[in-house]
Amino acid sequence: MSSGEEQGREQAGGGLVISPLPEGVEPGKVQVKVIEQFNNPLLQRKEVKAIVYHVGLPTPQRLQLREELAKALGSNPELTYVTHVYTQYGVGVSRIEVHVYFDKNTAELVEPLYVRLRNMPKDQAKKIRDELKSRRKSEKKPAAKGK
Repeated sequence: MSSGEEQGREQAGGGLVISPLPEGVEPGKVQVKVIEQFNNPLLQRKEVKAIVYHVGLPTPQRLQLREELAKALGSNPELTYVTHVYTQYGVGVSRIEVHVYFDKNTAELVEPLYVRLRNMPKDQAKKIRDELKSRRKSEKKPAAKGK
C-alpha cells in the first residue's frame, strides 16, 4: 500500500475505496507539492520531482505546470523546464520532473531543443520549427548525376 499522500487504496467490505485527499488539496484547483530536489552543480541546475494535484481537472499543460512550479520554488519560469509528466488515469494526480537552471545560457546549451520547444507557447515553437525546416531545405544540395 502506498502512503496517504499518493491516493492509497484500501480493501473495505469487498470493494476498493479511494482514500481521501491529502490535507490542503482542494478539488478543482492545481496544486504542486515538491517531493525531491537535487542540486546538480556540474550542469548548473536544480533537478526537481514534484506531485501535482489536479482533482476534477484534466492534466495541466506544461506551460501551466512550469508557472506553478516556478511560483512554488521562487524561481524564474523562463529557466524552468518540465521534462516529464506522468499521470495516472482518473485519479487527478501527476508526477513531474523539472530542471531549473541558474542562467539562460546554460539552459540553452544543456537542455535538448525538443524539451525547450515543448516548454514554449505553441505559436512560438511552431515558428522556430518552421524556420528550422526551411533552413534544412535550403542547405540540401541537389544529388550528383551519375554516368
